[in-house]
Amino acid sequence: MLAISGAPFVISIIAMYSGNELGKYLSIGFFGMVLFGIGGKIAHYKFRDPNINGNINAWFPGWRHSTLADSFAVFGISLMILCIVLFIMKIV
Repeated sequence: MLAISGAPFVISIIAMYSGNELGKYLSIGFFGMVLFGIGGKIAHYKFRDPNINGNINAWFPGWRHSTLADSFAVFGISLMILCIVLFIMKIV
């Protein structure tokens, strides 16, 4: 999510400062995607299963929800919804 939304976020910021009206809405939406990705990165971790014996890789992915991670995700989704609403209001 961060790799996909990072470059378009920078491009939309450049478009916004060059005077493009669409750049404003895109920068809000891509910033929401970046915040959602950061929230997911905060919540994701790896844990080791101590019950597995031998030389195999015993690391497994897990999710740890915290207030910080969930607030980043909620704020990111809110910004993406705001971007869509503002864009539709501009069209109508």
